[in-house]
Amino acid sequence: MLKFKNNSKNIKNGDIFICTHDTYDDRHKYINDAIKNGCKAIIIDKDIKTNNKMFIKVQNTNDTYYQILNNYYNYPLDNLKLIGITGTDGKTTTAMIINDLLNNYVNSSYLGTNGFILKEKVIKTKNTTPSIDTLFKYFDVLNKNNYDNLVMEVSSEALLHNRCHNINFDIAVLTNIKKDHLNVHKTFKNYLESKTKLFKQANLCILNKDDKHFNYIKRKCNKNIITYGTNKKCDYYFYNINEYRDKTTFKLKVNNKIYNITSPLIGKFNVYNLVSAIATLNCFNINITSIINNIKKIKQVPGRLQKIDFKQNYDIVLDYAHTSNATYEVLKLFNKIKKGNIITVVGCAGKRYKDKRSEIGKIVTTYSDKVIFTMDDPRDEKVLDIINDMISKVKNNNYKIIENREKAIFEALHLAKENDTVLILGKGLDNYMAINDKYVKYSDLTVIKSYFKKLSKEKW
Repeated sequence: MLKFKNNSKNIKNGDIFICTHDTYDDRHKYINDAIKNGCKAIIIDKDIKTNNKMFIKVQNTNDTYYQILNNYYNYPLDNLKLIGITGTDGKTTTAMIINDLLNNYVNSSYLGTNGFILKEKVIKTKNTTPSIDTLFKYFDVLNKNNYDNLVMEVSSEALLHNRCHNINFDIAVLTNIKKDHLNVHKTFKNYLESKTKLFKQANLCILNKDDKHFNYIKRKCNKNIITYGTNKKCDYYFYNINEYRDKTTFKLKVNNKIYNITSPLIGKFNVYNLVSAIATLNCFNINITSIINNIKKIKQVPGRLQKIDFKQNYDIVLDYAHTSNATYEVLKLFNKIKKGNIITVVGCAGKRYKDKRSEIGKIVTTYSDKVIFTMDDPRDEKVLDIINDMISKVKNNNYKIIENREKAIFEALHLAKENDTVLILGKGLDNYMAINDKYVKYSDLTVIKSYFKKLSKEKW
């Protein structure tokens, strides 16, 4: 078992504590905690006045930790292609699409919000992008099971905290950059700069040319660049998008050849995700026509525009949308394809970027017929305080407040009439609610199931 650890809380008697560091945290300050927990040696890269022989100084602790992990797990990346996906919205969908499509040709796995997925096996993960020691454990598992590729979401927080330090990515994909996570990064400039780290560590960068930060990201890329988007100069140029209730069609131009594509994934935003996936697979020398044929069979990403069917005469859609942009895109889509009213259940997380609360409040009340504001991972904030932030700039009166999320969903389903759409946003398929310092068992899907179970009993 590896005895080198960079988290003082995990130190056990005889372990070696390595003081890695990032923009906001320097583990040199946890030395006393590590000693109390029984470490036998401490690796540092700062001058510490001591004659204690347990201190070992190196040039850079981050580099040293990477080298230790790489050596311990026998250089697992030598036989593994890494595809990193970053951006504000669309990371999960894009990563899972790429992984799904790649598995038609090679052994591929996924790591991100939905866990560590090897074929049908799913290992739940605490973070979208785990710590570097956990990453190497997963790399080792993939090597031992003869996997060729790993498609992984790379969060801005992971890049900020150097969880991917020195890890070389074969391909890095940019979805988009919007304002988010400023509670962590303090400023948008810091957030943007964190995202660029991935592209500095990639051999090939696939960039969304429609994103307004494209040029900034491009300048940070060290290697080859491939572009996609609605700009005719893109390497993968798509146009003539048609959105329907059960599919999306569009044209794709690559190397002066035009392809007609039909996808079961709905929405223009999913076209961006699909085209970046096509570009990625094409880099593996996989024929585009073959990719397109497999797109027809692609599965809906769980918790992303996921329709829930209990034979009701209206639509229920679960989606993870929790940013202003994602919320707007979802509602814009359903306003195009709706038959009846849109009833939206929505909240905002506590201890997160606060400015988006009023933005989301305005969006949902503008583009929904009815809105129910409720709780969504309040953490140690009061639910009503969060909701008051959300409605602070709302001018419409088409909303009600129900703090309890289960009751809010029940009310939305009760209000729904034939051909209506009930959009339940923010949680997707999460199986917890973050309240204070605890993760309480909770699931939107379970709530919906209980509603229809109760309804069937009442009818009976």
